[in-house]
Amino acid sequence: MTTADGQISPPEPPTPRRARWRAPLRLRTTFAFGAIALAVASLVALVCFVITRTTLITQREDAAERQAFLNARAVRSALRVDGTTPLDALSRVQTSSGGAGLLKVDGKWFTSVVGAGAADVPEALLDSVTDGSAARQRIDRSGVPTVAVGTPVVEAGAVYVELVPMDDVADTLGLLRRSLSLAAVAAAALGALGGWASSGRLLRPVRRMASAANSIREGALDRRLEADGDPDLEPLVTSFNEMVGELHTRIEREARFASDVSHEMRSPLATMTAALSITRRRVNDPAGLEALGMLEGEVERFSELVTDLLEISRAEAGVAEVHLETVEVVSFVQKLLDSTDHGGVKLDARCPADCRMSVDKRRIGQVLTNLLVNADNYAGGATVVRISDSASEVVIEVEDDGPGIPDHQRSYVFERFARGDNPEAPGTGLGLALVQEHVRLHGGTVEVRDGVTGGACFVVCLPRSGS
Repeated sequence: MTTADGQISPPEPPTPRRARWRAPLRLRTTFAFGAIALAVASLVALVCFVITRTTLITQREDAAERQAFLNARAVRSALRVDGTTPLDALSRVQTSSGGAGLLKVDGKWFTSVVGAGAADVPEALLDSVTDGSAARQRIDRSGVPTVAVGTPVVEAGAVYVELVPMDDVADTLGLLRRSLSLAAVAAAALGALGGWASSGRLLRPVRRMASAANSIREGALDRRLEADGDPDLEPLVTSFNEMVGELHTRIEREARFASDVSHEMRSPLATMTAALSITRRRVNDPAGLEALGMLEGEVERFSELVTDLLEISRAEAGVAEVHLETVEVVSFVQKLLDSTDHGGVKLDARCPADCRMSVDKRRIGQVLTNLLVNADNYAGGATVVRISDSASEVVIEVEDDGPGIPDHQRSYVFERFARGDNPEAPGTGLGLALVQEHVRLHGGTVEVRDGVTGGACFVVCLPRSGS
């Protein structure tokens, strides 16, 4: 926001909003695929189990009924022979393993095996058979599923009931149930895996677009997308590339305009400076000399502003040249401190004395000078310049003992004409913006952190080999 005196005031910090967590799209897609696969597999498994269960039980009951009728015929034939007892008749029946044959004659029950008796015969089944109709019924006999088949033996006035266990069918159905459950889980896992792979493939163009957008945000305006022959992505890719191309053209046009304006203003400024110098030598009036001094100060400030604008516009237009030279970092920084009247600032070298890197001496010298001047203008001066290194980069820190920079100002402190909370501070307001451009041209980064003593600490990270 611009104030009435033309200065840029810091933007108000945004009101924090409570972000509602939401699962990533790929995770949601994977879950949806897995849930659909599980639902379909479970439905198919349920249908298969119900059909198989019905078929197995019906077949077993039909077989038990046929076997019971055959055994009833054998009992009837045996009872026709004089002197045959009910137990003798039951000895001729062939029951399944674990099964039993029961015969009711003259109100008495006889059984072919020990452990079976009248208590195992359902009353409803016995009533149907007593009325002269064959019947069957499923029962639970000591925890074992069993089918009871009853048929009348009319000639002997008897009732024959056969108990056929169905534990083998229950075991088969249990095995089938477990197998279908595992199959449903496996289908869900395969569905989730397919959803993960499919969503990854579908989101790949989005990731490429995000990567391209990040590169463009960092200054790579020549970055473009490729549709890879996909007709569905072609319109999106075309629109994105046209947008970036138009943005690139507009930025280049504005940068060239700023560069041309700044360049054209240098000549009249030089003329004005020379004219002021001549006039000062010829004017003897104290009031006139004071006015000339004020005018010279403003012209000098305006000249610095134009020079900084020209430097920034050249960098943004992509025409800035970087001349790399190998320097000894500690010696380079110490000489710069001495040459800029900052020899009293402590130099804390946490790297070898012969630590070297490739830089543009003019640009990095201006980076450090601007940081030192910024500390003079806003924080009472720098207190320490710290140098450290690693295998790939050199880090230079300029720390002051001022009030520090609030968090909400750090996001725009490197913008043009940003002056924080002190719009009356000296300088052009372009020093830190120029620092960022010079560091970017070297492929490095610059940021603001909290200093050890509570002030601000500007951290410049530069690659050893330049950029």
